[in-house]
Amino acid sequence: MDEKIMPNKNDHYVSEFEAFQKNGASKSPLWVNDVRTSALSVFAERGFPTTKEEDWKYTNVSAIAKSPFTYSSGTSGIPAGLVASLLVKDLEQYVIVFINGHVSKEHSNVEGLPDGAAVKNLIEAYVTHTDIVKEHLAKYVPFNKNPFTALNTAFINDGAFIHIPAHVEVAKPIHLLFISTQKEGKQIASHIRNLIVVEEGAKVNIAHSFYSAQANSNLTNVVTEVVAKKRSTVELVKVQCESDLSYHFENLYVHQSHESRVHVFSLAVGGAIARNDMSVIIDGESTECNLNGLYITSGEQLIDHHTFMHHIHPNCPSHELFKGILMDKSRAVFNGKVYVEPEAQKTDSKQTNRNLLLSDDAVVDTKPELEIFADDVKCTHGAAVGGMNETHSFYLKTRGITEGSARGILTVGFAAEATQKIVHPELRHHVDVIVVDHLRTKFGTANLPDIVHA
Repeated sequence: MDEKIMPNKNDHYVSEFEAFQKNGASKSPLWVNDVRTSALSVFAERGFPTTKEEDWKYTNVSAIAKSPFTYSSGTSGIPAGLVASLLVKDLEQYVIVFINGHVSKEHSNVEGLPDGAAVKNLIEAYVTHTDIVKEHLAKYVPFNKNPFTALNTAFINDGAFIHIPAHVEVAKPIHLLFISTQKEGKQIASHIRNLIVVEEGAKVNIAHSFYSAQANSNLTNVVTEVVAKKRSTVELVKVQCESDLSYHFENLYVHQSHESRVHVFSLAVGGAIARNDMSVIIDGESTECNLNGLYITSGEQLIDHHTFMHHIHPNCPSHELFKGILMDKSRAVFNGKVYVEPEAQKTDSKQTNRNLLLSDDAVVDTKPELEIFADDVKCTHGAAVGGMNETHSFYLKTRGITEGSARGILTVGFAAEATQKIVHPELRHHVDVIVVDHLRTKFGTANLPDIVHA
């Protein structure tokens, strides 16, 4: 089937943009409108990507291109009980909730933040933090390289804004909770724009969660820009549990300065098609980045991770571990690239991708890459794809454990190595519970052990 998207297929989004300009865009500064217009021109000319493009050769988005997703101009009602069920259990946290891409203040609570710290929606930040937003928004992610980023930038409106002042440590995690829901029977597109600026010496832990209120087939299109300044520490834990009928795309872009520490973890279990593009620019000496993730696919799901780690300065370690569990006729893609500039001597970088296939029909395409222009480095990469270890399974069965239980125990253990990388203990436990509950559902049994880390 020819999946080429003709230019007139993009007229829908041009019309959506014109309607958006008349209803909603007026809340933004004029300079934001200029950025929007430029991004729309890029998207209108290029359209959605096809599998003829190298970065998209394994990810066919023609189903998305053919669907007339409608931009939502406001929130829909969500029960308070649903919101409460999606929070991190037994943990004090600051919470800001977005429904179909728009802030829901009735469900949000950010009272008690340290002096000077800000957690709010982007529309409000245009007024309260004008200079910071103008300095950083849309300054890092190039929208001319990714059509979904161009589409997101054309519809920049609302999303989360976090600013942590210099030398401030936020003791409680900040939870950014995004919920998609049906509205008037339409397929909704949420173009969410997040900006996180962590100043010199500041510390913060952020949970970044995506859920569906129903079995809806909405499009969630996210761009998240993270600025980690000198000697700052940032942990970002993403959980993507949207409906299996939904579509999810996020471009996460991290810019790190001298001696900063960034830990990113991504759990992806939802979506008919889900893609995470994760880029880290290590722009300072003695800077560390850890980029890790776990994806679990079933049915005919496709989950795609593309990572890019750019080393510019010397003495910077970076580590990546992404693990996948694949069932049924599902597919996964991992494409990770580490790029080391000539000046980035003493770089210590390790990239690993491991995949567990629980079905003969599951497929994974993995492509770890190194591109090194420095001569004094320690860089490794590797990928592994295989089925259940029969020796381990046999060992468990000789101890009286059934074959099904042995399979479940080994799968949970495989996942635990990835979630171990989450630094914050309560956020790690939160992800562990989601992983095991999801596996129990897919395995059709409650007889799976909890994850316990040493």
